[in-house]
Amino acid sequence: MNFNMMGKRVVLCLALFFGIFLSAALLRGEGGYPSPTDDYVNDYAGVLSRPDLESIHKMFKDLEYQTGIEAVVVTINSIGDYHTGDSGIESFATNLFNTWGIGHKKENNGVLILVAVKDRKCRIELGGGYGKIYDSVMKQVIDENMIPYFKTDDYSRGIYEGSRAAIEKVTRKVSWFSFYKWHILMAVLIVVCIFAGISCMRSGRTGWGWAFFVAAGTLLFFLVSMLAKGKSSGGFGGGSSFGGGASGSW
Repeated sequence: MNFNMMGKRVVLCLALFFGIFLSAALLRGEGGYPSPTDDYVNDYAGVLSRPDLESIHKMFKDLEYQTGIEAVVVTINSIGDYHTGDSGIESFATNLFNTWGIGHKKENNGVLILVAVKDRKCRIELGGGYGKIYDSVMKQVIDENMIPYFKTDDYSRGIYEGSRAAIEKVTRKVSWFSFYKWHILMAVLIVVCIFAGISCMRSGRTGWGWAFFVAAGTLLFFLVSMLAKGKSSGGFGGGSSFGGGASGSW
């Protein structure tokens, strides 16, 4: 075999290899689960009214701030639009949940509310941290708070009511003191450090005085951070689902 023939075969094999690689990349680009555009509401189907979208966004943002529970609404036209190979809304919801990593990894407390408008199906997918008892609870939410509105094509109202009912079922009311008790303690320590620093300065112990002021400044930094962040993780935190939740159709 001469070198020219060998070279041509090598070039042909390389071209074939890169052709297959490029085709696979294009297929992956066309398929796959949608990427999140927001931490709380992803209305790909465009069915939410502006007031309902903003209300759900605030509701879920406050929920995460106060409890650390991450909840997200996703609306799509059809699961068939994404070419993921899922056989139904159950597997699509579970895989989407795990792809995004909804909920905190440790608590596994995420909630996904998925509505496929053209498929006329919906699902509330729960993180693995919820017990099986919540499956029937979410089924009740779907049947009583969502489907009646979906049957009249009022998807926006149904999604809002379902979102409100779902988070009420998985949370308990957080009292003011329960949420801010550590903030209050830190604020008290800041005041104590400031007065201790002033006292040391007046008595000539400037070294200790500055140490107390630095401690007060450090505590103040953490207090401001706690107030700004609450229990939010800032984006999805690596939660996973094992298929818990409930589905509905209309």
